[in-house]
Amino acid sequence: MILSDVARGLFLVTHSGLAMVGLAAAVLNELPAKQAAVAEWLARKYRVAPEPVAALVVEAQVLSKSSKLPANLILAVMAIESSFHPYVQSQAGAQGLMQVMTGIHSKRYEAYGGNMAAFDPRTNMRVGVAVLVDAIKLKGGSMEEGLRFYLGGDAVTDDGGYVAKVLAEQARLNQVAAGVKVPVQ
Repeated sequence: MILSDVARGLFLVTHSGLAMVGLAAAVLNELPAKQAAVAEWLARKYRVAPEPVAALVVEAQVLSKSSKLPANLILAVMAIESSFHPYVQSQAGAQGLMQVMTGIHSKRYEAYGGNMAAFDPRTNMRVGVAVLVDAIKLKGGSMEEGLRFYLGGDAVTDDGGYVAKVLAEQARLNQVAAGVKVPVQ
């Protein structure tokens, strides 16, 4: 039973991931100039393929509209959390692009087929954005306090510079989108 669930989950994740990569190849050439610049810059900085990053940029735009979070904030969280590597897992158990604590947020993954969906890039983004939106609301609408809560709940007293890193990366992405030549180092 468990092996069957794992196999089904792995199929769903790889199938969705491969479909996203194929779609991304077509998308990169059709992105608006600002989004294409952001995708290309992120690909260079994080040493990942530009086509899948382009699909993530597009998804961030979609999620931005529904969540009211800036798309570049969503991308900045992914950059700091996972460096755009969708299969990463932290020692604490956070998984995927946005490093969502799958054990804590397993109910959110039910609509997407279960916890294995944490490694599907689009699903992880959707769940991560929902968690971040809730964190910001819980903290009275403060972006900074919401990001700190996203990092580790109320247990976080010192974020180790996390909030500053996310906001600095968002500012760099905003500059890239505005046409500024931003170094990737």
